[in-house]
Amino acid sequence: MSPIAVSIGVPDEDDARELSRTLVEERIAAGTRTTSGLSHYRWAGSVHERTYWTVTAFTTSDQLDLLYELVDGMHDDDLPGITYTEIDASEAYLDWIDDGTGRDGD
Repeated sequence: MSPIAVSIGVPDEDDARELSRTLVEERIAAGTRTTSGLSHYRWAGSVHERTYWTVTAFTTSDQLDLLYELVDGMHDDDLPGITYTEIDASEAYLDWIDDGTGRDGD
């Protein structure tokens, strides 16, 4: 189990807000951060421009399957953009992530 930051691109602000809250309520993530910005991408042979919201979920690698399943069920895109990186932080922050995910409790 490694602490990770997962970035999920979401094309609708309300959907990003709902996903962000659900990830925490379901204890898949200890916390999230939502930001927005202009995105350019190639899809089906064309270049597109659109505002996307990025939900960054602070979680652990053992929660990834649940996260993918949740996002797949809530996301409108054919191929949701999900990336993650391992994070290094203070022991207190890493403990917060561990305590906030995967188990029943606070």
